[in-house]
Amino acid sequence: MDETETDLQIDDDLLEEDRLKSVADDDISDENGAGQGVASANNPYTESSIQWYLEEINKIPLLTREQEDSLARAAVRGEQAAKDKLIVSNLRFVVQVAKKYQKYGISLLDLINEGNMGLIKAADRFDPEMGFHFISYAVWWIRQAIILAINQKASLIRLPMNRTIDLNRIEKIQKDLEAELGHEASITQISERLDIPEAEIRWLKSISSDLISLDTPVSNDSETTQVSAVEDTKYETPENQVMDNALSDELNSILSELTENERLIIEYRFGLNGKPRLSLTQAGKKFTLSKERVRQIEKKTLLKLKKYGKKKELQAFLAHS
Repeated sequence: MDETETDLQIDDDLLEEDRLKSVADDDISDENGAGQGVASANNPYTESSIQWYLEEINKIPLLTREQEDSLARAAVRGEQAAKDKLIVSNLRFVVQVAKKYQKYGISLLDLINEGNMGLIKAADRFDPEMGFHFISYAVWWIRQAIILAINQKASLIRLPMNRTIDLNRIEKIQKDLEAELGHEASITQISERLDIPEAEIRWLKSISSDLISLDTPVSNDSETTQVSAVEDTKYETPENQVMDNALSDELNSILSELTENERLIIEYRFGLNGKPRLSLTQAGKKFTLSKERVRQIEKKTLLKLKKYGKKKELQAFLAHS
């Protein structure tokens, strides 16, 4: 896997600072009320209680931008009630992120719990003066908390962090290819799209195991699935629309810092703004450049984004893409 791509999605310095232990050690106890409604790792949900949880968070209204800004500013001033409301009002977004990681050796219950801790971490650190939506900031923290949990708590096999990311990318590209082709994608096609050897893809897919699926019925006599309490996949849900709009706004801000050539290469390499995701080889052919030249431009562009303080905003967008 290209080192630049790994660096884009995982900031080593940040992860060193925010190991899962420090996340777990955050003060989210009943003493201050933070994280109200978040499951304890020592008291996991039963199937009936997770159904109840999904139904309850779906009842919580989404915040307007004005409400979000007001709560965020109050939270910065130390108003715990405002921070709690900011957290609780965004719990449904954690489910949207968690459902992408159901095949990596950790249960859905734990994925949601870890994602909730990431949400709390984001609320602790968010500064509304940064100028973008809370969820476009929080989604990165949610995702990192989940990935760290997968890496540290997977019961069957402990994958290095970059392999966990590879596995997620394989799942995403496989779905993209199947949508494009109208049939199941082959290992060869996935390999060509990702620039990952076929043998590695086979190995990673072989260790991917289904645990609890959000598509599992909530009861034996019900057609309602776990996720349908929050998301109806037939229609655009309000939370998906809000998250997509917020992240798209930030993406346009990020890409405005780049030259046209840099912007196009980043868009095609990461499948942004409706562009198909291309491998280094495919991007080279499209732009009449060598594979190595595309890699160099990509690396230079990511360093440029880091210099402008835009790198983590792009990470947030990729976390949801």
